[in-house]
Amino acid sequence: MPGGIVIDTAYVGNRAAKLGVVRELNPLPREYQSILPTRDQPVIDCLSRQIPNPFAGIPAFAGTGHANTTIGVGQLLRPYPHFTSILTTLPAGYFYYHSLQVSAEKRMSKGLSFQMSWTYSKFMEATSYLNETDSYLNKVISDLDFTHRLVVSGIHKLPVGRGKKWASGMNRLSDAAIGGWQLQGWFEGQTGEALGVGNSIFTGNLKDIEIPVSQRRDTRWFNVDAGFNRNSAQVLANNIQTLSPRFNSVRADGINNWDLALFENLRIKERYNAQFRFQAFNALNHVQFGAPNTAPVNAAFGTVTAEKGHGQRQITIGMKFLF
Repeated sequence: MPGGIVIDTAYVGNRAAKLGVVRELNPLPREYQSILPTRDQPVIDCLSRQIPNPFAGIPAFAGTGHANTTIGVGQLLRPYPHFTSILTTLPAGYFYYHSLQVSAEKRMSKGLSFQMSWTYSKFMEATSYLNETDSYLNKVISDLDFTHRLVVSGIHKLPVGRGKKWASGMNRLSDAAIGGWQLQGWFEGQTGEALGVGNSIFTGNLKDIEIPVSQRRDTRWFNVDAGFNRNSAQVLANNIQTLSPRFNSVRADGINNWDLALFENLRIKERYNAQFRFQAFNALNHVQFGAPNTAPVNAAFGTVTAEKGHGQRQITIGMKFLF
């Protein structure tokens, strides 16, 4: 490309199979669980009802919950009621990743060099069961899916000083003070991770949950009034879950970070050099929020209470002497 810029474009894909998936071999049978979209109190009451425990008094169960005089009906309905849980790992999981990757590079010329890389991707996974009794794995957007990722870095040798475009006639002392400076920048931008609300009651339109980026605040990251049941007395239990654990369109805050550095190399003598550095991490002091609360019955639902960890702007000044 003009200006000595080299652009590289590629499709990069990845597929993994036979990943380990934890499987419950002693689930509560599906026919005893509720399929209603709302809290099914009669089913909950029936399964939690305590009746005389047939395992009470058996030495093998001493010191366990099965040694009590009563036991829940739900436990006795399991295929192997003398066990609370039987877990195994099966080689059934898989994931696939597709991406368009574009990079651009300009090697150093006329005091300027830069590199840019952009990735547009989708990462889907099937590594768990939505319900313990499901026959098929739950295929869902991965928590490692980041639709866009952009990284740009560059160095610009400022054209000021002896032999440069500007102020080329200055003396050696002045050149040491204002000449030979270089500006270095690094930008990192990335889409946030997909969010979900778990086994919750939702009666609205999934498209209404997301709100425009310009309207997002730490006190309201998404539309909490899109159709979520926030009554703690009506939470689901002993039911077949149908709501996806993650929504592709509802995302946490991403990464939007600039790091800048201004430095100068000073040649004192043939064997002695010095370097002065002025660096600013998160130079624009841009806050990057952590994931919002995604529990509908929580009073903090939809609000952000933490940062990602990049922290506030940090400035360092340093001098290095080389010999």
